Amino acid sequence: MVIAVPPPPIVAPMRMPAGMTMPAERPRPFVPVLREGDVVPDLLLRDQLGRAFSFGAAADRVTIVSFIYTTCGDPAMCPLVAAKFAYLQRHIDPRAMRLATVTLDPANDTPAVLHAYGARYAADPARWSLVTGAVPRVDELVARFGIVAGRIRPGVIGHTEAAIVLDARGRVARIVDGAAWNPDDLLAAATSLTARPQPLRLVALWLGSRAGALCGGRGASPLTVAGVLIVLALVAAATLLLLRRMFRLPAGSG
Repeated sequence: MVIAVPPPPIVAPMRMPAGMTMPAERPRPFVPVLREGDVVPDLLLRDQLGRAFSFGAAADRVTIVSFIYTTCGDPAMCPLVAAKFAYLQRHIDPRAMRLATVTLDPANDTPAVLHAYGARYAADPARWSLVTGAVPRVDELVARFGIVAGRIRPGVIGHTEAAIVLDARGRVARIVDGAAWNPDDLLAAATSLTARPQPLRLVALWLGSRAGALCGGRGASPLTVAGVLIVLALVAAATLLLLRRMFRLPAGSG
């Protein structure tokens, strides 16, 4: 018996909506996404004044990074992010912190275009850099930061969003996905990186926990006691050395 198999249905080709274009497909090299603790590549970029800009450690300041493009009309994306940065720049110490907004459309967003865009938000170049550069370089940087962006139609770019905090050595310290982040929370996270470490306080806390173990805890041993005494001696020596440098005490004092 022969079973007749019906021919496959004819599927009409998909039609793009009027005015919508798709970018030409081209092979893209693999770009590893930065994670917390990774160092941002030191790529040469330009700010809104045309000056050289880098995310490298030479900045010696904590950096808060965001992403926009100047023709974005979605009030919940780029304009919202820019407004938050306008708020942040009024509350940062420019000696210890800076803001950097990277364009997602470097072909259009030249330094002059970014300067005009920043003027809408009273961007102070000493505090807030709007960053662009050669298209391949900016595209690589955006991809390294984990931002996915693609042109939907002329003048419109679909993209993800994030705010990223870099420490003074150019390492990723915190990543906050989306555009709904609270600027005060982000400022607090960035400010915590500018605070000077307090090693003596940390040692004091550790010694307090050790003293509790020695006085009433379990497992105290002569080795533990010796370790605490050694640490106390080292702390005393370091404190004395610091005082001598601060007050220039003679070497024979103490």
